[in-house]
Amino acid sequence: MAERRGSVWYGSRRVGALRENDSHSLHFAYDPAWLADGGFPVSVLLPLSLGDREVEAHGFFEGLLPEGPVRQRICRQLGIDFRDDAGLLLAIGEDCAGALSILPGDATPEEAPHAPVFLSRTAFDRMVSSHGADMPAVEGGRQRFSLAGAQEKQPVIYAGQSYALPDRANPSSHILKYETIPRVCFAEYAANRMAKALALPVVETEYLLDGVSDAAMPCLRIRRFDRLHASGQLLRLHQEDIVQALGLSSLLKYQRDGGPALSDIAQLLRAHTARPVEALAHLRDWQIFNCLIGNWDGHGKNLALLYEPGEVAPRLAPFYDLVAIEFLNLVRPNTYARDLAFAVGSHYVPEQITRADWETLARDLGMPARRVLARLEEWALQLPDICRAARAAFAAEQDDEAVYDKLEESVRRRCKWTLNSLASGKS
Repeated sequence: MAERRGSVWYGSRRVGALRENDSHSLHFAYDPAWLADGGFPVSVLLPLSLGDREVEAHGFFEGLLPEGPVRQRICRQLGIDFRDDAGLLLAIGEDCAGALSILPGDATPEEAPHAPVFLSRTAFDRMVSSHGADMPAVEGGRQRFSLAGAQEKQPVIYAGQSYALPDRANPSSHILKYETIPRVCFAEYAANRMAKALALPVVETEYLLDGVSDAAMPCLRIRRFDRLHASGQLLRLHQEDIVQALGLSSLLKYQRDGGPALSDIAQLLRAHTARPVEALAHLRDWQIFNCLIGNWDGHGKNLALLYEPGEVAPRLAPFYDLVAIEFLNLVRPNTYARDLAFAVGSHYVPEQITRADWETLARDLGMPARRVLARLEEWALQLPDICRAARAAFAAEQDDEAVYDKLEESVRRRCKWTLNSLASGKS
């Protein structure tokens, strides 16, 4: 097989060179001009101090690719082997999460700006109802995008009432997430709303239903946190998820599978973020929230570092992919695993977590146990009412169904059990 190469771009500036070696591992080297002009580091594991020396960087670049069934579908459509990381990245890496674009060979970014071509309502409806399988053509040929994760999603440009697909000259502003699992859009929207009520930093998420299609197929419209509106332009912001930042394969996003523990993430945040005390407090709150609402899938690729203009170090990005999975399990019993993506103390199963485990988590995060326990108790007392209010607001905006009682039931159960476990564990 001929050696495959590509380039990494930030807008019209070349960041560096990408090469696949004989072992199919991706290697990267910074462009001397990027280093001379004061560009940002691609990853905390790829600091600018490397100079223009080529280094192994497979974990970071493989982490830009979609996973699971989404990857299978795209590979099938493009005729690419499912295991071919380099081939897939060079085919679809133009509009990745974050600021970077990956282009094959000697290809360069679009020089001449042009306005995006907006979709007709019919084309948009077909795209949503087919979960992205029926994609309209875009200006200049097939659209090229890569969003990490296993859920069906579509980057789009949203301008008030109209949608366009991103291309080389026009980055996406939002992400559409499709209803690939019954009630999953409600489960994510409600979780996001509860998190926002607790002042957790979360992405802006809207639930869409009316007029999306004749079948009223719901979807979510999520504003990208890695985009910035400035001087009438939409700018890409660089980001990397925690699994990328640790140099791990996306297959290792769960702690039980050999992925990082919360203590590893705490160490990373402490060493590399601009505001580590704030980042650690948010990490604590994120894990507490996941436990109390039954989000069993809060894994390492659902945490990210965001590099903002003018900052010397990244910060922990707003939280995304919050889903009340326990609610989905009550709707369709025993469908999804009930163990946490990250252990609390030594336990993954929520009913096995004790007060002592939360105290261990506090030590892992490097903070007093009383702060973790106080936050846990405070939110366990507040969340049932917050959940009820979120459900009522959804009913007023969209519609109400008896099945949504199960959301309140699941949150109430989790909070009550947690409060009882804290009380029984007191010495």
